[in-house]
Amino acid sequence: MIASAATLGGCASSSGPSNAYAMAPSSTGATIAFEQIDGPPPQIFDRMVSVLDSESKLRSIAVVSREAPAAYRVRTYLSAQVVSGKSVIAWVFDVYDRNQQRALRLSGEEPVGRGGRDPWNNVDDMVLRKIAQAGFSGLANMLNGTAPSESAPPAVPAARGPAVAAVESVAPSSDGTSVAALGYTDH
Repeated sequence: MIASAATLGGCASSSGPSNAYAMAPSSTGATIAFEQIDGPPPQIFDRMVSVLDSESKLRSIAVVSREAPAAYRVRTYLSAQVVSGKSVIAWVFDVYDRNQQRALRLSGEEPVGRGGRDPWNNVDDMVLRKIAQAGFSGLANMLNGTAPSESAPPAVPAARGPAVAAVESVAPSSDGTSVAALGYTDH
């Protein structure tokens, strides 16, 4: 049975809709509920919900209302910022299992053009679609068992500025505890 609507499974925001539903067939049988989408202004929130809805259907990922039972629950965060004179949307999909344990964190940044007073003004549906596609690719990989392990440390982007400190060495002290020496690095 497929239920469809113009908005996504009960996403909640301080200003967004709260009782919308969408569902697409899932090849794995696992369902996803979007608990919240925090950060964007109402007009971007509404467009993001619509894009998530259409992407879930294209990928055959079952998205249900946040009130319905689901194998995984997603909390989504979007943040607009200006970095080096360019607007960027940073995004996070935190995916939780039925035991409320985080199963996966997906994140990224999408450039949206020149900076301005309000970076949200530069966000179009293509930017939102890129975020949704990246998020759903990670979700699909998790559902298929091919998601990367969270135990791997995140890569440090070289162009984002200097790191403040890094672990140089770990050595046992005289009382048996480990001591880590911190050193400065410029990459």
